[in-house]
Amino acid sequence: MGPWGRVVDSISSKLAFFPPTPPSYEVREHDDDTGELYIDPTVSYLDKVVDCDVFWVEYQTRQQSRRVIAARIPYRHPGGIQRRTMTVLYSHGNAVDLGQSMPFLKEFSNRIGCHVVGYDYSGYGCSSGTPQVRTTLTDIRAVLDKLKEKYNTPPKDIILYGQSVGSGPTIYLASQIADFAGVVLHSPLLSGMRVLNSNLKWWPAWADVYPNYRLMPKVKAPTLVMHGLQDEVIDVSHGQLLHRLAPNAVTGFWPEQANHQNLEAAPQFFDVLRKFIAHATKT
Repeated sequence: MGPWGRVVDSISSKLAFFPPTPPSYEVREHDDDTGELYIDPTVSYLDKVVDCDVFWVEYQTRQQSRRVIAARIPYRHPGGIQRRTMTVLYSHGNAVDLGQSMPFLKEFSNRIGCHVVGYDYSGYGCSSGTPQVRTTLTDIRAVLDKLKEKYNTPPKDIILYGQSVGSGPTIYLASQIADFAGVVLHSPLLSGMRVLNSNLKWWPAWADVYPNYRLMPKVKAPTLVMHGLQDEVIDVSHGQLLHRLAPNAVTGFWPEQANHQNLEAAPQFFDVLRKFIAHATKT
């Protein structure tokens, strides 16, 4: 990454990322001497999710060592039935952290019938470092590598899920690796500059953040785009154009009354996801 790339990263870390401060949780060890970890909420309105595997993802860049926290919520088939189960690698939105996401990820796992892995970007929650575009890309790749090492989960059994700013690392990774089972984009953005100015006709990619519109045509996996028509943060036109650019897009989900904050409360949200996951599994 050249000097201009570092300038863009510096700008993005100040303008584009808003990690909750202080974090909504702490990482603690269980008292049973196993060394196993858990997410302990530090705010009263969050419930502790106990049936999950919390682990550190440690990796080295040319600049420094990084340590990212992740949690895997397993889906247990009723009656102990053994069958192929997809894993959703969930990249969350901007102003939340893993502690705030955990109760929803637990419900998400139960409702869609998949293992779900959530993680915090560098500088979010208990993950080390400073939030930057570049580090979110290395973070998600490191989590993917950890899933293969720790759970023997290959890309063909993984569905990438990116919400809002999480669409950046999600589309990036999907454009690099062809054999993911599927990709879900939840209120995605075309690029950082196009969020600031949705009428922008041209802007150099090297001076932008998350140029998803350029990477989307390289994504080979089946892709589901979901975007509320009343989205007041990222206009629905972002999702619609990404849907058109996706080589293997399925029918999109465009709930009329949903905005940026409540898409998952829209009727048929989970039905649409279950249908897509069945399609991805079959494919």
